[in-house]
Amino acid sequence: MYLSVYLPLLFSAVFGLAAPVLARRLPPHVATWLLSVGGLLSAAASSASLALLAFLFLAQNPVLMARGHWSENFLRGHAEYAVPVGALATVAVGLFAARFVRAAARRVTAVRDAYRLAAALPVSGGELAVLDAADRQAFAVPGRPGRIVVTTGLLRSLDAGQRRALLAHERAHLARRHHLHQSVVAVAASVNPLLGQLPAALELSCERWADEDAARVCQRATVADALTLAATGTPLTAPAVVLAAAGGDVATRVVALYAPAPKLVVWRVTLLSVLLAATAVAVALALHDTERLFELAQSAYRTGKR
Repeated sequence: MYLSVYLPLLFSAVFGLAAPVLARRLPPHVATWLLSVGGLLSAAASSASLALLAFLFLAQNPVLMARGHWSENFLRGHAEYAVPVGALATVAVGLFAARFVRAAARRVTAVRDAYRLAAALPVSGGELAVLDAADRQAFAVPGRPGRIVVTTGLLRSLDAGQRRALLAHERAHLARRHHLHQSVVAVAASVNPLLGQLPAALELSCERWADEDAARVCQRATVADALTLAATGTPLTAPAVVLAAAGGDVATRVVALYAPAPKLVVWRVTLLSVLLAATAVAVALALHDTERLFELAQSAYRTGKR
């Protein structure tokens, strides 16, 4: 496992660095799924690698060696490198476990608050709730059912086509459940700092996905104009899973809307798929090598080579 245990960390670093590029270059629905699933796999794989390194370090404790019937000389001779690295990995496992619990709790709280907000909004307009406010705001609130909130200040600044584009954009957020993709990535990034750029990249791909859905019912320029007007509002203060029309990199989204609809480039998806598959294989090899190491350590213990 000398190399295989480190490969998931290397692969997740490459994936994290590539995420912003993938969010811009791939069709947004493809990018969203690849980033969220890939982020989950990368976080799980890197966590498994750290756990294995921590286990190798902790297993060299004399008490655990005796209880596991592992040969001390054999184990330390074949895993000497694991002492300094394993000590760091043990600290990292504890730290990232705490970060995971914190991030997961925050997302659960945000979903709960969003559902409560959706239930508290006026019901006279069906899925649409219009708030009497001068500020230009539009956002989708996940719930049962989800709601679309638009202020009168924004509605007055839009023409009929732009209003249709805006509603189609927010409706796409609810229909595609983008808040779940973003929640997965937020939790994944909490246990692997190498994925630090992933949440922003995923937010951009979700927003571009909603833009492209809106562009199917309106002209692309109309969607861009509606987005530009919505972006003039003040930053939204709301639960993290509430998706504002002006979220993500607005400038990048506007440029994308004035360009032709993105096309799937097979080699990019293939390359990313190979990277994720290699990550899974590396974890499997590391697990196999670790199991084999301890089997040999037990065999050495039984033959008296302690």
